[in-house]
Amino acid sequence: MSMTRRDWVAAGTAATASAALAGSRPLAAEPAPAAPPLPPVLAPDVFRERQARLAASARARGLDALVVTPSRNLAWSANLGIGRSERLTALILPADGPAVLVTPYFEAENHRREVVVGEIVTWNEDEDPMALAVKALGRAKSVGVEGSTAYHTAAELSEAASGVRMQDATEIFDALRMVKSPEEKAFIRDAARRTILAIEASHRKLARGMTESELSGILEQEFRKVGVAGGGLVQFGPSAAFPHGAPGDRALQRGDVVLIDAGCRVRGYTSDVTRTVSFGPPKDEVRKVYDAVDRAQRAGIEALRAGASGEEVDRAARRVIEEAGYGAFFTHRLGHGLGMDGHEPPYLVRGNAVPLAAGNTVTVEPGIYLPGKFGVRIEDDYAVAESGPPEHLSTRPGGLKVLPA
Repeated sequence: MSMTRRDWVAAGTAATASAALAGSRPLAAEPAPAAPPLPPVLAPDVFRERQARLAASARARGLDALVVTPSRNLAWSANLGIGRSERLTALILPADGPAVLVTPYFEAENHRREVVVGEIVTWNEDEDPMALAVKALGRAKSVGVEGSTAYHTAAELSEAASGVRMQDATEIFDALRMVKSPEEKAFIRDAARRTILAIEASHRKLARGMTESELSGILEQEFRKVGVAGGGLVQFGPSAAFPHGAPGDRALQRGDVVLIDAGCRVRGYTSDVTRTVSFGPPKDEVRKVYDAVDRAQRAGIEALRAGASGEEVDRAARRVIEEAGYGAFFTHRLGHGLGMDGHEPPYLVRGNAVPLAAGNTVTVEPGIYLPGKFGVRIEDDYAVAESGPPEHLSTRPGGLKVLPA
């Protein structure tokens, strides 16, 4: 964003004062702060152990093998984070043997740098990759297919593997991925720390007349400064009453709430943090609503224990907002799981009676949205502990922050 006239005047005044102190010596440019170092990557043995657990889960469900195409599940299973294309790449994981990656010949060398498998089988452009996939399946009669696999890919494989029964393997992956290791939680915590740094740096650049889109661009720049790619929703005043409103051309005014819902990835794992602040002195109603949301988040965090269900945690937070008189304006679930996907199981929502387990990582994000006025959401990331309160993966903001306007 270009500097305002006030910025130019302030910069010029500061430069003049510094020059007077320094005499006629030229001023050296101030170095940009170094981005925090990223945590180390996961070791290959982590992926081998994951494949062993996948194979054991497959056997327990009567499956002879699993098929995984490019997806978060392929990245989780074999450290291969690639996009899907018309050319088949598939991980074949037998229930009683080493993992095999079927992939185009010209891509194999790239994959070898990172992928963790027992064998890589390649195919040329004039060959049928499904025949190689069927060969890798061997004598498998019952095969679990990773749930996000394209329908046409699953259909072609089913036709090529005559007599093989295919079924959805979503539950196998979800059950294993929902319980995060200490290393995975550390990635989310690191991503949340960078997210909060980027949000707070963006807050310092707020200026009257700035649009939501302009602040969205600044937010992305601040993420780059802390060493990651990130971004999110930016909403001012009445725009913040839309829970998932995209940044637009609303200009920032004194007294507006500023809602930023942002996240980034560290080693493939996501953060999801929302902060609502006031640009200048807030109206009494803003303070009242913020206080209700803050108390609701604390109630949800207190209820976030191993053995509690997702709906029980949602209810604990929702009760606070209802008692404050704003129940009709809390229009979404309390939270969702996060990890390699920004939204993944488990979900803190009415109707989810499944007990939470230690290692589940979730958001707790109550909100109140008053159409035509403003909205408030506070969102932080947590990990369910074996016993007692959850681990904080991000730092709660506390009371309403009022920024100079």
